[in-house]
Amino acid sequence: MSNKQKVLTALKNKNFIKIISGIRNYDKQKTISIALAAESGGASALDICDDSEIIKAVRSSVELPVFVSSIDPLKLIAAQLLGADVLEIGNYESFYKEGKMFTPSAILEILQFVRKSVPKDVVICCTIPATLEVGNQLKLGKDLINAGADIIQTEGFSPEIPDTERKEQSYLDILKAASTLTNTIELRKVLPDVNIITASGITPTTAPLAISLGANGVGVGTYINSFSTQFEITKRVKEVVGSVNRFAPQFIEYLKTPVLRK
Repeated sequence: MSNKQKVLTALKNKNFIKIISGIRNYDKQKTISIALAAESGGASALDICDDSEIIKAVRSSVELPVFVSSIDPLKLIAAQLLGADVLEIGNYESFYKEGKMFTPSAILEILQFVRKSVPKDVVICCTIPATLEVGNQLKLGKDLINAGADIIQTEGFSPEIPDTERKEQSYLDILKAASTLTNTIELRKVLPDVNIITASGITPTTAPLAISLGANGVGVGTYINSFSTQFEITKRVKEVVGSVNRFAPQFIEYLKTPVLRK
């Protein structure tokens, strides 16, 4: 099975897990460690930056499907020639602290340029900025699919944790992911047949929840990137994979019960 088919099959089966190294992580050795951890931990794919040397190094280190993320259309086109399996427009979170925002028209322009510049069968994923009001996210999602995107990825913002006595980790995890989970729900309503990946604040607690709320898979970055050793990262990847495989099917069946659908 080709890497492209592996990605599409995992999305169809709703057990897709992408490990995100970081759009601006240009540390080759750290990226390779994350790649090896993602593969040994059972992830479905890896998401890396657009640096040509890092793409080559990762491609020669693992057989895992590789997403290359960038906001530069020329680098995305080059990534495809270097062996990227999926081209991703995004992720944007690391740019927000610098005050850089991404408008729907700018994202559509990048997609249109890349789509016409690569073979028709190349898979393209587009992240929808969490900075947009939900209605504008939904419109952009529709426009991206019409313009040739194959996968939509959500993102969200972690809210300030309110002053509370509640300290259990599951509660805090769900608070952090509330924004991207909400965006997933709303996008699924208007794009019922589109592959959606939920990212931002995803942990073993929220990964199966995202899938039960309509995602085909999840993108996990922060949860694994705070660790420095391949052993620690592998352990975290296995936690997410195990959680999705164990709990996502249960959540989906639970939400199908008649009393919950009324």
